[in-house]
Amino acid sequence: MPGGCVLAVATSNMGCDRSPRGRRTAGVVAALLAALLSASAQAAGTALEDVVSRLGHTRWTAGNTVRLLTGPEDAWQARLDLIGQARHHIFISTYAWHNDRFGRAFAHELERVARERREADPTFTVYCLVDATAAGIYNWWSYSFDKLREAGVELRAFNPSAGSVTALYDGRLHDKMVIVDGRAAIVGGRNLAEEYYDPESWWLDLGVLVRGEAVHDMQTSFLKAWVAAQDLARPVRFFQPEETSRRRIHTLFETGRFPHGRRPLERYLNPEFFPDPEVAATGVPVAVLYDNSLAWRRARSTDVAVELVRRARREIDLMTPFPNLVEELTVGLEQAVGRGVRVRLVVNGEGAAIRRGPFWLAGLPTLIRMIRAGGEVWAWNGDGALTRELERIHCDPEHMPPIALHGKALRIDGDLTLITSSNFNIRSTYYNSEAGAAVLDPGFNRGFRDFLDGLIRLHELDVECAESPDAIAVERVVRRLTEDDIPRLRKTLGGKQRFLDAMGGLW
Repeated sequence: MPGGCVLAVATSNMGCDRSPRGRRTAGVVAALLAALLSASAQAAGTALEDVVSRLGHTRWTAGNTVRLLTGPEDAWQARLDLIGQARHHIFISTYAWHNDRFGRAFAHELERVARERREADPTFTVYCLVDATAAGIYNWWSYSFDKLREAGVELRAFNPSAGSVTALYDGRLHDKMVIVDGRAAIVGGRNLAEEYYDPESWWLDLGVLVRGEAVHDMQTSFLKAWVAAQDLARPVRFFQPEETSRRRIHTLFETGRFPHGRRPLERYLNPEFFPDPEVAATGVPVAVLYDNSLAWRRARSTDVAVELVRRARREIDLMTPFPNLVEELTVGLEQAVGRGVRVRLVVNGEGAAIRRGPFWLAGLPTLIRMIRAGGEVWAWNGDGALTRELERIHCDPEHMPPIALHGKALRIDGDLTLITSSNFNIRSTYYNSEAGAAVLDPGFNRGFRDFLDGLIRLHELDVECAESPDAIAVERVVRRLTEDDIPRLRKTLGGKQRFLDAMGGLW
């Protein structure tokens, strides 16, 4: 029998020995090939697991269930359902909590749940942690939280300012988590504000609903930030060297205690706050990534992302609204393209940029480099024009497309997907607290890939309108930037790159 015949039989019924011996040999080889492919996939998964646990200083938990949250209505209802299920405690961290329709609606629902649960059990606990730096001060004071406090909700501002002292620290709480009973949590990029949930005018964002042991790790990170916020609010903080405060917070996050031995987390280390997780028989591995710039000088999530990109073999998908990436990540993406990896970078176009001016300009060097390297750069161009046009003709589609992109995610090959609050940029790497969940599951990975594929197909969008006999064709909702766009992008950037690089921490 020819040497290549057995391999052919393993994949085809044509052109080879069909004797019992031939079939047995073919079966053995097919089994060996399957085992080799499985071992290769397992080895790749193991390598990625090691990167996340080692560089992220975290662990992998098994038996979790996960659900990707993409649409505004689904994301909103998931939050309401989660707090409505609470029986012992609710922990919430957010950068923005606006005094708008959805910000107030969430506060009212949280107030109702807190009152009802505390009537039955006075120990029912609700903690809300909101950013209070110079960047987020508007978000903190824009809503009156008096009724929440009256209902027993405890609120803390993270890194409050006193004159110009905040600038010395410049640490911003940017993570977004809703944690209930130590059993279920939502983590991702959505704040508590209208633009994330209004189905007629929303920003495309991402989140993941997790149930299982991984929630314990999210909760531990939240509680450390909760305690740190109280420590940062001490008046003595404003009269001591920055390094003294940083050392206290670093020790707290690394050990769970302060430098002189006080253990503020001990009161939570019991089955009421950390119940035995409900382990799913077919659950998936999840690792929690958490960064805090006051505890660590550089985000671990960024280090993980850089190394994952370096190890990618087939595909990389990276979504961020602010693509002024750290240099190592940009270089890693360029090198990945060079070794034959398909790289897709999904960002906002100029018209859909959430923040224009320098925030838009700061990402242009990355986009130009990725285009020149041969990567796929897809720009979202919703910018509200589509919504206004549909409103003009009295069109009421079932789901209005988003007007901007705010999601943050990284997908590597067919193995790992990271959903996070980090933009993977300079601000997120050196100045923010961030939280995310890495999911090592082919099914979840495939679902996210399909979501991105569907998003990219919106280069032309047909919308059915009740008062129009024909569908309204809207072109270039998402478009790929090519070499032809580089002169325009360079002209837009002008001579501002040196200034933007120097002020990179602001963007």
